[in-house]
Amino acid sequence: MVRRAEVIEAKPWAAKEVDRPHRALKDPALELPLSGWGRRFASGLIDTVIGWALTLGLLFIFAPSFLTHLGDSYMEYVRQLQGVILTGGNAFSIQPTALQYAVSTLLLAAGGVVAVYSIVFMGTWGATIGQRLCGITVVKAPLPVAILEQNPQITFKVEKPGWVRSFFKGLAWAFFSTGGSIFILVQLVNALLPLWHKRKQSLTDLFANTLVIRANHDQTSPST
Repeated sequence: MVRRAEVIEAKPWAAKEVDRPHRALKDPALELPLSGWGRRFASGLIDTVIGWALTLGLLFIFAPSFLTHLGDSYMEYVRQLQGVILTGGNAFSIQPTALQYAVSTLLLAAGGVVAVYSIVFMGTWGATIGQRLCGITVVKAPLPVAILEQNPQITFKVEKPGWVRSFFKGLAWAFFSTGGSIFILVQLVNALLPLWHKRKQSLTDLFANTLVIRANHDQTSPST
């Protein structure tokens, strides 16, 4: 007994599913005019100068005795250092406790001022004074591409960072920039990371989930 072969017809939709190539979703962040490293570095220098000027100005107004104490502690350390050098002693034997305490207090005050300064301006304008002068601004970062591919209904819109992101970015920036010598390596990585990061984000951007873009940009949402 010979069985008759069955003919299975291929369904049109099945063939289309097999032949259709997979389209990788573009990262919306890469369609924005991301800021170059030079603008970011210049704005950081400007904001650092502004932050320290505000710190010293506030201390001069509200705590002038602290600045006097800082200056006296420094001059005392210099006198001790000169005496040790002239007598052929070991300069590292000096323990400038008063100066160390004053400098630590100054760094703490500067960190607080820098944090408040950056949070207020980024939360209000979306950019600090230094960033505005350099023609850049901070915006919310889109979700990772892997999440967007799984949720195609999610759209990305260019928006200011908002107060929550501004708080985390300002706090991280103040922490890294005025944290003392222990954070020198972290400061270096934070400053140089935008050079090779795909989205040109720094550590503070990653921490706050933000992007830095050129200010004169199209406000329409990138295609996803």
